[in-house]
Amino acid sequence: MADAPVAILTQCGDYVGPYLARRLASSGHRLVLHGAKPELLDELKQSGATVVGATGDLTTGEGNQSLVADALSRFGRIDAACFLTGLITAARFLDTTAEQWDLLKLTCLDMPFHALQAVLPPMADAGYGNVVVYTSATGKRGEPRAAGYSAARAGANMLVEMAADQVAGRNVCVNAIGTNFMDFPGLIKALGAEDPVRRAKLEAQVPLGRFGTMDELAEFTSMLLDGRSRFQTGQFISFSGGWSK
Repeated sequence: MADAPVAILTQCGDYVGPYLARRLASSGHRLVLHGAKPELLDELKQSGATVVGATGDLTTGEGNQSLVADALSRFGRIDAACFLTGLITAARFLDTTAEQWDLLKLTCLDMPFHALQAVLPPMADAGYGNVVVYTSATGKRGEPRAAGYSAARAGANMLVEMAADQVAGRNVCVNAIGTNFMDFPGLIKALGAEDPVRRAKLEAQVPLGRFGTMDELAEFTSMLLDGRSRFQTGQFISFSGGWSK
């Protein structure tokens, strides 16, 4: 349908991307999926969804501007956008190398900065929009074994707050969801949780006593993107089973 809402989702090759894409497709969104695997695109198209794939370097302003321009060219509007950013780096502060710090700045700070600068102006001009940036719960409760990562994520959370402040009066909502202890291969490997004993010790650190699922994260995120809940903006929302409040 020509008047159906349009959502941009980035880095959809893994993590929550496929789960979130399926939810938004089921609620009638037309989708621009950055980095999605061909099988996901085929699955969604076969289900009747309008979906296009996209590629590009989202660590640059040019890459983000191109993604947004392509969505506007194809569909004439952007109602929602969800940006997956950051790269987990485990190192204590004095053990963090300059190369690691540069990569953290690139993926945890440059990516959300360029994403927000690209997508917010057309949303503000249209007078409507919902944006979610994935950060990390370690940006609220620092993890000493990932010192640089925690610091960069805290900076990203503040970027979201400042961006949201500027566009709130234009009916655009911008929020950050900070995750930790999620059950996906990247974090499991980073935490060494392939070992059941190690996993049990980690789960004991979570007040809810378990890791979160991609289904749960997708459901929570979709509520912020599809217009069901719009009386919050500029917020950091911890999604970590009570580990970070």
